[in-house]
Amino acid sequence: MERPKYLDFFGLKDHPFRLTPDTHYFFPSRTHQEALKILSYGVENGEGFLVLTGKPGSGKTMLLRLLLKNLPPSMETAILLTTNLSPREIIEAILEDLGLEIPVQASKEVLWRIFRDYLLKLAHENRRLLLVIDEAQNLPEESLEELRLLSNLETENSKLLQILLAGQPLLNQKLVSPNLSQLLQRITIWSEVKGLERDELAPYINYRLIKAGGTSIVLEEKAEKVLYSLSQGLPRLVNKIMDRALLLAAAEEEATIDPPLIRLAAQTFGPYQANRYPNFWETLLRKFPLSYLHYAFFPFG
Repeated sequence: MERPKYLDFFGLKDHPFRLTPDTHYFFPSRTHQEALKILSYGVENGEGFLVLTGKPGSGKTMLLRLLLKNLPPSMETAILLTTNLSPREIIEAILEDLGLEIPVQASKEVLWRIFRDYLLKLAHENRRLLLVIDEAQNLPEESLEELRLLSNLETENSKLLQILLAGQPLLNQKLVSPNLSQLLQRITIWSEVKGLERDELAPYINYRLIKAGGTSIVLEEKAEKVLYSLSQGLPRLVNKIMDRALLLAAAEEEATIDPPLIRLAAQTFGPYQANRYPNFWETLLRKFPLSYLHYAFFPFG
């Protein structure tokens, strides 16, 4: 991707707030460190089913990339990104990702046999397979049940297959459905990643700026407050607003980012984003009943 020209104004060598998850820019916030440790523990100890959930933009994909990047050589991986798949399509997609040949018009039983034989081959080589399914909230219940059946493939001593489901909060609701009670019992690692905490916002921004080679940008403390309210600490939203704020600041040849600039940056993404930060009167009306305000300001009217 071509580097934006406006970054030159700040002396930045790289794009600090790009939206694509780059592990070079991973900021070890409390929620992300905890989730990564839990998932790494589950993979290392051969847990059969692992689940990672979080709101859109919370950093799930970044965590998955870090996890995969640090897997031991003994781990083979298959990754599914297209998740609205039927039970048969799931097996086909796994075999395709592994580079295994699928016979023309093969029955589901044949596909199962090919997959089982491959897993046994890995086990003979003291290796195992980690299947990662992103956006798993889109999987139909029958496909989730198919995954449970696949997880039955095991030896006397260990699992032949580990499955990591990652998705939005809707995945939690699906997994606790009565129809998936047997699958729910198999889940031994269940982690939720949240947004940055308020005290982590400034360190997060400075960390990315330093990584990109720039330290001359000043984000006012009040601007941080506005930014956190607009983004709720979700890294993707922080990056979106900060990237646009840098563009606007460069256009004005200004290295200090203040609250009006943050609000203006948010407005470029539409009214919903811009209006998330309440003004004084909105805040007051939420805290006090209208009748109380009327009495406070007009006690005799």
